[in-house]
Amino acid sequence: MIRRWFGSLYIKIFLSFLATCVLFFFGLAVFWNYYFTDLFYKDTKDLLKARFGEVSKLLPSYQEGTISTRELRFGIRIIARSMKGEIWLVDSKGTILNGSSEKENTLIPKSVDSLFIDGLKGHSGFAIGQYRIEELGQEGVLTYYAPERLNGQPIVVFLHVPVFEISQAIAAVRFNIVVPLLFSLVAVGLILYILSRKLTGPLQQMNRAAIELANGDFSTRVPVTSTDEIGQLAKSFNFMIDQLQSWEDNRQEFLANVSHELRSPLTTLRGFIVAMNDKVIPEAKYSHYLKICEYEVQRLQRLVNDLLDLARIQNGVDVFRTRPVIIKDALREVLDVIRTRTEEKGIKLDVSLNDGNQGPLRSDLDPDRFVQIMQNLLYNAIQFTPSGQRIEVMLFEEEGEAAIIVRDTGIGMTEEELARIWDRFYKAEHSRTSYSDGTGLGLTIVKHLVSGMKGRISANSEVGRGTEFTVRFPLLENG
Repeated sequence: MIRRWFGSLYIKIFLSFLATCVLFFFGLAVFWNYYFTDLFYKDTKDLLKARFGEVSKLLPSYQEGTISTRELRFGIRIIARSMKGEIWLVDSKGTILNGSSEKENTLIPKSVDSLFIDGLKGHSGFAIGQYRIEELGQEGVLTYYAPERLNGQPIVVFLHVPVFEISQAIAAVRFNIVVPLLFSLVAVGLILYILSRKLTGPLQQMNRAAIELANGDFSTRVPVTSTDEIGQLAKSFNFMIDQLQSWEDNRQEFLANVSHELRSPLTTLRGFIVAMNDKVIPEAKYSHYLKICEYEVQRLQRLVNDLLDLARIQNGVDVFRTRPVIIKDALREVLDVIRTRTEEKGIKLDVSLNDGNQGPLRSDLDPDRFVQIMQNLLYNAIQFTPSGQRIEVMLFEEEGEAAIIVRDTGIGMTEEELARIWDRFYKAEHSRTSYSDGTGLGLTIVKHLVSGMKGRISANSEVGRGTEFTVRFPLLENG
């Protein structure tokens, strides 16, 4: 449970920011402490250094015999009184030789041993201690120590001054620094907790929505409460759900259409086979019904082939083997194949294949797929064009592209039908056409093939006046 709690993103964000703030406030407190400590002690330290200079001036006179030991002691006491402190002259054995106190010829307190040793090494410095100097009568002492020489022997000069009042002032300053910092830290921690919850709240909602989505619930949505990156992520997540919903609907519709298209011929086949097995159909008519069965099998074969073809194209498995193709020549080959069909149905075929400004129109195409496109469009035009009407096929250059128009004078389509012609398994209304043999995948395949070869296709239609398909491919420069 604890590991899961600490694994939460908002807890990680909260603790990370909180640790940063704690380190920042701690560093700020340390800085202010040293700054104000140095500020409050600065004048006292300068005073001790100045009084040490005065003591140093007395020592040469004592060594030269100009002043006596008593006069030296008297001078040191005057200097000590001027700073309201104590001065010791300590030899190398730690014995107080002279000074402002009554401790001459006694050892220094153990509390200043470390300072004494440092002074013998030739170092000087300050120390703030909570030890007690009896002559000063209170704890809290600022000590300055520095090396000197007396009668050719090393000594250490100690200058003590009480700093109780300064310590109290510094303690008050520290209190006034720490308390606001603690309150600020609590306030910042509360704000960070709220912000981290607010930042990670939508992410938690997305996580729950993703789980529901994985279980098949496409109705779940993430509330969009802001316009920042989190809000944009929520909008994108909702858009993804909408797309998945659409894909799922298309998948369900696709499965339903496939099932319907397969069920019809399979039902017909099974009915005839059962009827022939049960001798319901006379043997004399077997030939007739076997032809119907063959027709239904061919229909199933076309459907399966179209489904496999569409799947390969959509999944990118089908690689286009493109090369420079003279479009006029490729169109002529297609027209030669379908011309017989138009003549059988009594449809006139008007062909106008023009060259471009630079000569024959050439484009980078897969010849086999181009033939498949044109055959689909032309057979589609033949199916919906009554006998005695005509189909026009035109090729010309337009704005750097090769434009191919297939126009029929057939039954045409309504706006609703025109909007759905690229959908899988969509067929024109049967009441307006006697042809219902198609799989409904031809135009869907055509659209994918044209796009796969960097082309464009569009359609216009009017009920009773026919339909026009326009295919455009980018041209190659002649050379």
